[in-house]
Amino acid sequence: MVGTVLGNRYEIISEIGTGGMARVYKAKDRYLQRIIAVKVLKDELREDDEFLKRFDTEAQAAASLTHPNIVQIYDVGRDNNRYYIVMEYVDGITLKEYIRQKGFLEWREAINITVQICSALSKAHSRNIIHRDIKPHNIIMTSEGVPKITDFGIARLASSETATMKIDTVGSVHYSSPEQVRGRYTDAQSDIYSIGVTIFEMVTGQVPFDGETSVVVAMKHLQDEPPVPSSLRSGIPRSLDRIILKAMAKKKQDRYRTVTDLINDLENIRSRTGVSDEIILPDLKDDDDKFSTKKFVPLGDEDLPSRKRKTRRSKENEEKNKYLMPVLYITLIVAILGSIGIFVSTIIKEMVKDPDSLTKEIILGNYVARDINEVLQELEQDGIVPEIVYVNDDYADENIIIEQDPLPDSTFKVGGITPLVLKVSKGPKMVKIPDVKWMEHNAAKYMLEDEYGLIVEEVSEHNEEVASNMAIRTEPQKDTEVKAGSKVVLFWSLGPEKKQVVVPNVVGDTYEVAVTKIVNAKLKVGKTFPEGQEGHQRVIVDQTPKAGETVVEDTEISLYFGTAPEPGEDTPVISGGNKTIKIQLPKQLRSEETVELSGYVIDKETGEQYEIFRYESVPTKDFPYSKVIPIPSSGGVTVRVYCNDIIAFEKEY
Repeated sequence: MVGTVLGNRYEIISEIGTGGMARVYKAKDRYLQRIIAVKVLKDELREDDEFLKRFDTEAQAAASLTHPNIVQIYDVGRDNNRYYIVMEYVDGITLKEYIRQKGFLEWREAINITVQICSALSKAHSRNIIHRDIKPHNIIMTSEGVPKITDFGIARLASSETATMKIDTVGSVHYSSPEQVRGRYTDAQSDIYSIGVTIFEMVTGQVPFDGETSVVVAMKHLQDEPPVPSSLRSGIPRSLDRIILKAMAKKKQDRYRTVTDLINDLENIRSRTGVSDEIILPDLKDDDDKFSTKKFVPLGDEDLPSRKRKTRRSKENEEKNKYLMPVLYITLIVAILGSIGIFVSTIIKEMVKDPDSLTKEIILGNYVARDINEVLQELEQDGIVPEIVYVNDDYADENIIIEQDPLPDSTFKVGGITPLVLKVSKGPKMVKIPDVKWMEHNAAKYMLEDEYGLIVEEVSEHNEEVASNMAIRTEPQKDTEVKAGSKVVLFWSLGPEKKQVVVPNVVGDTYEVAVTKIVNAKLKVGKTFPEGQEGHQRVIVDQTPKAGETVVEDTEISLYFGTAPEPGEDTPVISGGNKTIKIQLPKQLRSEETVELSGYVIDKETGEQYEIFRYESVPTKDFPYSKVIPIPSSGGVTVRVYCNDIIAFEKEY
C-alpha cells in the first residue's frame, strides 16, 4: 500500500497499525497539503456485507461528530474495491500505553483525562451515538496530553433495533458492561460502565477484573464486586472510589444517568466540594437475591482490607473458582440448550395448530403515503408485524409512511426471515435557536451551522452595547423553533458607530499640549518623526492629517518635530516652510481666562485668504503665545491672527 494514491488524492506514506477489521496508514492529502490517517478495510472482509455495513456505520457515526476530544473524520471513499476512511492524524500513543509507561496515573491527572473523554461522549450521546468500545486502547494521548477517542467501528445509533452486541464483537471483555456480556441492549450507561473501568485502571494501574479466559472475566463482570481502588493504591480520594464504583454498578439504573452527571461529580472532587456519600450498589451476599440493592457506605481506614487479609481472601477465591468454573460452564450450556428447546417447541406447536402458518404468502399492498396506525390494523389481520423505522422528513406529515421494503405488489412470506420494513415520518426535524449574544461571531456561526444544522446569513452593524466582532442577535430570535436547514440571520457588532470630528491644529505645540488636544478631540496619537522626541521640549512643526480636516473618531494623528525658537523672535523659514511667530494678547482681552485664536494666510497678489487654524482655545496666562505658521517658500503672503475676532498679529512675508 505504501506509495498508493487513493481517490487520486491521498498518498499512503507508511503503515501505523492494524485493528480488528482495518489497517491504518499515515498518508498525505495532496489537495490540502496536510498529513492525515487513512483506515482501509482488510482484504478478506471486502466481500462480507456485514463488515461493509459496520465499516460504513463507523464512517457515518464518527463523521457527524466534531469535538476536540474525538478524532475527526474528513472523508469516506472507495477506490478499486478498497473501502477507506480519511481521518485526523494524531501524533501520540494510546492511553493504554501511557498507563503502562507510568505504571499508574496520579488521580488528578486521571480526572482531567476522564472529564475530556466524558465531554466527547456527551456530544456523541446527544446525537444518539453510543461508542460501545470505550477502553484505553481506543483513546489516543496527543503529544500535548490531550485525549482523543477513536474507533467508532462498532458504534450504532441508540435508536437502532439492532443495538445489542455479542461479547466477541465488542472488543476487550475487560471493559465490557454486564449487559454487553449478556448480549442485551446497550445504551449510554454501557459507555459509562466502561469509563468507570478505564478510570479504575488509570488510578490503580490494573483492570478490576482479570482471568485466564474471556469467559472468566465476563463472569466476574456479572457476579463479582470490583475492589475498592484505594485498597489497591494509596492516595486515591474516597470520593473518587465512590464515583468509580457507581459508574461500575451492575444495574444500569444504579449508574450515572448521563456522562454529564459523572463530569459534575468529578469536577466536585477537583474543586474540593465533595460528592454524595451514598451510592446504591448491588448486594451479592445473598445468593437468593443477587440483584437486590444496598447502600454503599463510605469506607473508613479501619474498613480497608490489609495486605494479609486480601491475600488470604484471594487464595480462598482461587479454590472456589477451581470448582465453580466447571459448574458455570455446564450451567451456561444447559441454559442455551434450554432456550433452543423452547424455541423449537414453540415452532412445532404452531405448526401443529396451523401447518400453513409458517409458509403463508400474500401480495403486499402499497402502504406509502398512508397513516401508520391505519396500516398496522390491516397488517394485523394478515398476521404481519412490521419493523418500523421513524425518521425526520421535511415533506411528509407525522406518522405518514414514506418508504416500504419489500415494494408494493411483492410476494411476502408471513413469518419468514425477511421482515416488512416501514419507514415512517416524524415530521420535519425541529431545532430551537440558541442564545448567541456575546459569542464571538465566527463561533456563533459555526455552532448554528454545525450543531443546529441551520443556514446562516451574516449581517454586521454598529452597536453601542455589544463589543466589536461579537454576536448581537438572530432572526428568528432565540428559543424560536424552526426546521433544521432553515435560514437564520446572524447579526454581529462592529462596535459603537464612530462620529466625524475636526482635526485640531497642534503645529507649534509641545508633545504634551498636542496629546491633550488630540485626546480631547476623540482622536489618537500616531507615529512621531523623528522617533523618541516625546519627552523633549521640541515643538511640532507638522501633522498628518492636517488641521481642519474631517475624520472619524479614533483616527491616528502623526506628529513631526522641529527645533523651538526663543519666544517672541521671528525666525527665518525652517525646514518644511514653517515660521514661528509671537502673538501678543490684546489689552481689551486681559480680563478673560481663555481666548480663541484663528489664523489665516492671505495671498498678496490675488487677495485669497486661506485658513491655517481656527478656534484654538488658549489660556490668557500663556501669552505671549508662540505659534508655528506654514509659509510658502515663494513668500508673497500676509499672516493674520485673530484673538476673539480682534487682530492680534499681522505680518507680511
